[in-house]
Parts: sequence; C-alpha cells; structure tokens
Amino acid sequence: METSMKALLIAAALTGAASVQAQGQQTPPNTSVDPTAASSPHQREATGAGAAEAPAAGSPEASAASSPHQHMAANEKVSASELKMAKQDGAIPATFVKKAALDGMTEVELGKVALSKSQDPQVRQFAQRMITDHGKANTELASVAQGKKLEVPKSLDSEHQSMVKSIGDKSGAAFDAAYSEHMNADHSKAIALFEGASSGSDTELAALASKTLPTLKEHKKLAEALPMTRTADAPSSKTR
Repeated sequence: METSMKALLIAAALTGAASVQAQGQQTPPNTSVDPTAASSPHQREATGAGAAEAPAAGSPEASAASSPHQHMAANEKVSASELKMAKQDGAIPATFVKKAALDGMTEVELGKVALSKSQDPQVRQFAQRMITDHGKANTELASVAQGKKLEVPKSLDSEHQSMVKSIGDKSGAAFDAAYSEHMNADHSKAIALFEGASSGSDTELAALASKTLPTLKEHKKLAEALPMTRTADAPSSKTR
C-alpha cells in the first residue's frame, strides 16, 4: 500500500512538471520593439523612426533644400548654353562680324531710345556711354571686316528691330527696368562672343576683340548697377 502511494505521488509530480513546461512553450514572446532597431524603411515609417532621414533625391523636400546658388542659377537671364554658343560663334570670322555688328548697332539704337524716354540720371548716363563706345567699336569692326571682304550688316534685322521696339514701347520705371535687364544680359553674351574671337584663327579680328573686351566688361559692371528692380521698389504714386 505504501509502495503504491509513493508511485502515485511520483506520477502526479511528473505530470505537473510536464504541464508547466508545455504552458511555458505556448507563452507568446515579448512584442515590444525598439523603434530605432527597425531595419526596413516601412518598419521605420510605421514606428515613427527615421523621421530625420534626408529627403529622397527629386522629392519636393530635396528641391526645397537646394542652395541659394542653385536658385540663382535657375533665375539667370542668360543660360550657360547661350554663352557657350556665343563663344563658338566668336571663333568664326564671318559669324563674329555679323553678330558683333548687329549687337553694336542695337546698343546704339537702344541708347538713343533711353535718352529720349528715361528720366533716371544713371540710365541716361549709361545710355550715352553705349552710343559713344559702341558707335566707335562698330566703325573699327566695319573697317577690319571690309578689308577681309566680310559682309557687315548696315541696318538692324527684323529680330533686333523687334527687340528695340518691345523695350521702346515701355515707359517710366517699366522702361528703365526692361532696358537695364537687356543691357545686363546682352553684355554677358557680347563678352562671350568677343572672347571667342580673341582666341580665334583670324589674327586681326582677334586683336580687335582683345582690345574691345575690357570696355565690354566695364559696360557689364555698369549694367549690373542699373535699376533692374526699380518697378518693384518704386513707391506708390497714390495720394494718401
């Protein structure tokens, strides 16, 4: 009897231990997750991790993070491709003569328009400088070109006439701003054109271009100081 009772107690103890072990195996694992340990982008998004990650390239956030220089480049009036093309044109004697002559005559004509329309002393002074300097440069260019039997335009083509008319149709501060903008952009292209000619194969045209470049660069600096934003900054004329 005693032996039988001991056997029953041992069997009961073994059964209880097995039950406890089975329950331990069925207990679900701890589901708490460290957000910073998430491995995939989707996991980090779900847990809120990775919020400080850099925006993907091409996204609106990436565009907003562009540097001031990138924004300035996007707003330039003359593109890098236009400057490159002007430099290439300058290296071709016939093309250089044609473009330089048309640009020079346009500067003179717009200078005359500015003297008749603008009341801004700075604009008027610049316009007179354009008439004097480009008039002289045009005469020198024509002299060299004719000696080489290169055709020199004697009047503005339709494109340049339209340009002069478009700017001349404006008045007041709007004219000053349009004239200033054109002078700034046009001298950037003129410098590139003459730089191309200065390193071209024609020695006479190269010498003429090299001689003219310092004047064009001075014009560019003066143009940058003209009232390009006068329209936006002008005080209201409305009576208070």
